[in-house]
Amino acid sequence: MADDLDHRKRKILQAIVEEYIETAEPVSSGNLVKALDCSSATIRNEMAELEHTGFLEKTHTSSGRVPSQKGYRYYVDQLVRDDNLTKQEMEIIKQRLETKVNGLEDLARIATTTLSEITHYTTVSVGPDMNNHTIIDIKFVLLRNEGFDGCYFDRFRDHSRICYQI
Repeated sequence: MADDLDHRKRKILQAIVEEYIETAEPVSSGNLVKALDCSSATIRNEMAELEHTGFLEKTHTSSGRVPSQKGYRYYVDQLVRDDNLTKQEMEIIKQRLETKVNGLEDLARIATTTLSEITHYTTVSVGPDMNNHTIIDIKFVLLRNEGFDGCYFDRFRDHSRICYQI
């Protein structure tokens, strides 16, 4: 792979992606010093190289780094391990894979619901006609204790769908 990273860069990218997922804030080298047992200068140099090769981005000149699309893709393809799933989670996935699907919308609903149940994160799916739509905003409003009303807005029209909390 042309974008293969050495061990230290892999560890730094993984730490940045995971911290950014957890905090939704740009990650600085100082945040990673203890976890990676490297100097702040070493981490900054590696972060600069990861930025130069497209794995990280800066949101502002003086900010920390955030994962780019390429960084997320590398994280999912190379760094996430599937052996972290419990037997119960694997059973849930197996059961869902055996579900009869009547169309693409059913498949997307099953996949996003399953992913949300296992990760305890909000999930969003976009259909195959994605080139005709650009999602510019997603808003979630709590509906009593029954779930969320999720709305997304694209350039051409507004859409609303109720998504039930798991």
